[in-house]
Amino acid sequence: MIGKFIDRKDELGLLEREWENTPSFVVVYGRRRVGKTRLLSEFAKGKKVFFHTFTEGTKEGQIEALRKELAEFFGDELFLSFSDWFPLFKYLASKIRGRTAVILDEFTYAVKSDREILSALQRAWDHELSRRPVMLVLSGSLLGMMRDEVLSYSSPLYGRRTAGFMLKPLNFRHSVEFFGDWDYGLRAYLLLGGVPAYLAIASRKRSIEELVEEEFLSPLGYFYDEPYIVLAGELRELKVYFSILATIAGGKHRPTEIANGLGIEGRRIYPYLETLIRLGFVRREVPVVGKEKRGIYRINDPFLLTWFSLVYPNRTAIELGLADFESVFENLQRAHSVRFEELAKEFLVELSRAGKLPFRFTKIGRWWRKGEEIDLVALNEREKKVLFVEVKWKELSERETRGILRDLKRKAGLVGLDGWESFYGLVAKRAEGKGEMREGGWLVWDLEDFKNTIR
Repeated sequence: MIGKFIDRKDELGLLEREWENTPSFVVVYGRRRVGKTRLLSEFAKGKKVFFHTFTEGTKEGQIEALRKELAEFFGDELFLSFSDWFPLFKYLASKIRGRTAVILDEFTYAVKSDREILSALQRAWDHELSRRPVMLVLSGSLLGMMRDEVLSYSSPLYGRRTAGFMLKPLNFRHSVEFFGDWDYGLRAYLLLGGVPAYLAIASRKRSIEELVEEEFLSPLGYFYDEPYIVLAGELRELKVYFSILATIAGGKHRPTEIANGLGIEGRRIYPYLETLIRLGFVRREVPVVGKEKRGIYRINDPFLLTWFSLVYPNRTAIELGLADFESVFENLQRAHSVRFEELAKEFLVELSRAGKLPFRFTKIGRWWRKGEEIDLVALNEREKKVLFVEVKWKELSERETRGILRDLKRKAGLVGLDGWESFYGLVAKRAEGKGEMREGGWLVWDLEDFKNTIR
C-alpha cells in the first residue's frame, strides 16, 4: 500500500549531496518496513537511476535477474551471459554514460546467497565504477548482516563508502501526520512506533479497538505473524529469543530474572541480550544518575512490546477464537503506560530544544535505587540544574496530581544532587488544575500541551 511520503528531509538532503558529488558510495540500512525503498524511490524521481531489488534465491538466479534488468535499462539487445558477479559489475560500469545512480536494494539477500559478491563489488568499485560519474547505493534490511558484512572493518567494502545512515522510524511529530484524528494517531504511535508501513495500516482503521481486534488478535491480521517475519531473517534460535522478549514484556527486566524465566543459567543469557541490543530490539538501561552499573533490559521496539504484551501470551486462545478481549485491553493499557514514558521523553526533548524549559538539558533518563524510582530525570551537569518528572498514563484529579508531585520531591532528595537547582514536573494523560500548579512553580503537562507543541 502506497501512502503519502512524510518527512525524511535530512536523509533526502544527504542523498542529494552524494548525487551532486559523484563518484559516491552510499550505504542505507534499517529494519524491515521502515521505509528504505520508499525513501530511495523518492530520491530517484527525475534522475537517471537504475533501481534493482534483490530477492531471496540462488546466486545464479540473482545474477540472471540483475543482468536482464541492466540490459533493459541500457537498451542492450545483445544477449550476454554471466556466471559471476565481477564481470556483471564490470559490464555495468562500461555502460554508464553521464551521471547515474545505481541502487541495489535488499543487497543482503545477495550476500546471503553468495558472500563473494562483496569482493566482486569491491574490485569493480576500485577499478571500474569509482572512475565514472556513478552514485552507488546499497540498501538492506538484515541489520546484523549489513553491519557485519558491509560496514565492518573486516568487510571487503570497508573504507569505500562516502556516506551512509541507518534509517530510523519516524518520530511522533511526523507519525501523527498519517492520521486525521490526532488522538487516534497518538494511541496508534504508542502501539506501533513510527514505522511507516505499520502507521499506514493503522490509518485505515476507525479506532484502536478495531485495529487491535482485526490486525493483532485475528490469525488473518497484518500484525499477527509480523514478528516472525521481522526476526526470522536476523536470528537463528527464534524460540529462545521469543521467550526472552516475552519475559521482558511480562515485567522481568534484570538478567537473572530473565534467565530464571527461561530456566537457564544466568551467564548464558548475556549473548542473547547483546544480540537483541545490537539489532535494536532491546536496550540496556542504567540509572541516569549514580554509580549503579548493573543494568536492566527493556524492549526497545514499540511494535514488539505491543505484540509480546497482547498477542504472544494469547496465541492459543486467539487460534481457537477464545481470546479474552477484556483482559487483552487491560494489557493494552499497561503497554500504553510503558510507551507513554518514551513519548514523554520525546516531548521534553522537543521543549528543551525550543528553549521552553527552565534550562536546556544534555542528558535524560530514568533513575532508580532500592525500590524507589523516578520516571525521568533531565540534567545539565555543567550548570548543575536538574528536572525530575513523573509520567502517568492517567486522567488525574488536582488532588492526585499534587500528591504525585509531593512524593516526587521526596524521591528527588534521594538522588544525591544536593546543591543543584531543582525543578519538578509531571506528564499525564490529563491533569486537572495544571494552571494553578504551574503558578505554584510546578511544571505540569498533559496531552493538550502535546497537541500544541508536537504538531
